[in-house]
Amino acid sequence: MNYVLYFLVAFALSLVLTPIVRIYALKNRMIAYPRADRWHKNPTALSGGIAIYLAAIIPIISLGVTGKNIFGLVLGATFLFIVGLIDDRVKLAPYAKLFAQIIAGCLVVFSGVTIGLPVSFLIGVPLTLLWIVGVTNAFNLLDNIDGLAAGIAAISSLMLFFSFLLFSNNTLGIVALILTGAALGFLPYNFNPAKIFMGDSGSMFLGYCLAVISLSGTPRHISNLIITMLIPVLILSVPIFDTIFVMILRLMQKRGLFEGGKDHTSHHLVTLGISQKKTVILLYSISLSFGLIGILFLKFNFFIISVLSFLAIVILLFFGLFLFEGTSYRAKLKLSGWPSTEKKERTILTSVFLYKRRIIELVLDFVFICIAYYSAYFLRFEGAILQFNLDLLRESLVWIILIKMSVFFLFGFYRGVWRYIGISDFFTIFKVISLGSIFSVLFFTFFFRFQNYSRAVFFIDWLVLLFLILGSRFMFRIVGEFLSRMQSGGKKVLIFGAGDIGEMVIREIKRNATLNYTPVGFVDDDPHKTGTKIHGIPVLGSRDKLKELINSYMISEIIIAVSKISPEDISFVAGACRECGITYKKVKGILDD
Repeated sequence: MNYVLYFLVAFALSLVLTPIVRIYALKNRMIAYPRADRWHKNPTALSGGIAIYLAAIIPIISLGVTGKNIFGLVLGATFLFIVGLIDDRVKLAPYAKLFAQIIAGCLVVFSGVTIGLPVSFLIGVPLTLLWIVGVTNAFNLLDNIDGLAAGIAAISSLMLFFSFLLFSNNTLGIVALILTGAALGFLPYNFNPAKIFMGDSGSMFLGYCLAVISLSGTPRHISNLIITMLIPVLILSVPIFDTIFVMILRLMQKRGLFEGGKDHTSHHLVTLGISQKKTVILLYSISLSFGLIGILFLKFNFFIISVLSFLAIVILLFFGLFLFEGTSYRAKLKLSGWPSTEKKERTILTSVFLYKRRIIELVLDFVFICIAYYSAYFLRFEGAILQFNLDLLRESLVWIILIKMSVFFLFGFYRGVWRYIGISDFFTIFKVISLGSIFSVLFFTFFFRFQNYSRAVFFIDWLVLLFLILGSRFMFRIVGEFLSRMQSGGKKVLIFGAGDIGEMVIREIKRNATLNYTPVGFVDDDPHKTGTKIHGIPVLGSRDKLKELINSYMISEIIIAVSKISPEDISFVAGACRECGITYKKVKGILDD
């Protein structure tokens, strides 16, 4: 019940204070006006961070949340909040904010919060400051579209609270719950369309608090740095991913890392045709999924959760690659003042999306081979691997990697294009992975007589590797299909002809968001096709219902997708379009004149 009280007080305060702060901001001209490098279109009240700050600090003080760590957190967060307020009014230089974030980090270090590693204080302090500054800036950058930063902050702080509840008894977990209430109370006013923005005062305050809280929860009994930091990284995955995504993009475009811009993850998703609300909800879902993985990390088998975490990160990697390649982003937005030449665009596409993508494939396949072989031993011996089998695994792993990677290269495994992967690629992958497993078995048979090796291990290894690599190769297309289903808006079209050309048209519409089409359905005279679906798009009926369908579904255009169509049929479609006041176009087949 005490936990519920902490949450409700913070939530109620934020819910009540936010409209008051909004009125104050509007009266005092504290307004964010639309700019070329900002996403919002209308003047919006700023300084919503004041409501978030008060809704968090008042419960901490009034409800008696005490401790040395709490004092350091409140002191550093208050300092950054004030810096953020100043920045909202006079726009401080990036290096000034960076210096302020380092000072705030030092304040919390003095209170005893450092990365929970069994290492010397000299190593722990720089890593702690680096983490605090990085996460603070990540949330500052994440505040780029209505409701995103507040919602992600609420999810992340709630996940941190649950992790404290399950694994420790640190009082900073209560602060995480209070932050959840403060962020959720602000969210109704900040969700699209936003009535108020939190500004730098809110984003830096939330980012700093979450950075400090996540650090205090790093388990000190784990000696490995990667494992120690994996839990907070998973919980804070969305702001970290967005920051890395934007940094890579701006480095490629030779732009400043700290300047504003419409190049964030959320902006790319909206450019793909997904509405702002769906974009924010999608990123909420990603944050929640990764947060749950982070919480379960110490509750389940370490190996299983590690593999699950890696696969989740791989999915996020493919998500980022799809956004890089799939949006035609700079051509779509044409932001003023940003240098863009055709030669530079070709250089970026060639060097990153073609050659460097092969490096990513190579690295992923190497990791997949290791995971599959480890998993095979783990599954075969049900997690209880004896030292003898561990020795066999260690001695054979290098040979497995060499043999399979060599087979992958020799059989042209790295020549496919992710975006157009299909059934033929499936059979190629199946063949190459099977050959890799066969050559591995033959090698151990001829050179080691397959002595002491389990046949089941090699079968499981083949099966797991096939699943992992097939999943990785098809993931790019899966992400594209998933995002295409979330697209909204666009010109509603009917496809006249549910044949091969019609299927091709649907694939192109889903693949190319710049067409700005939303396919509603097919029209086809074959009665057996009525009620069926092609790529999720239904066949609605025959041409007799054409005018009725146009009016019922508010169609804007008809696309004729029939290879051999008579002039009379074209005249019929043209007449229906003319009567309904819409346009039509015909797709030519390869054999058409």
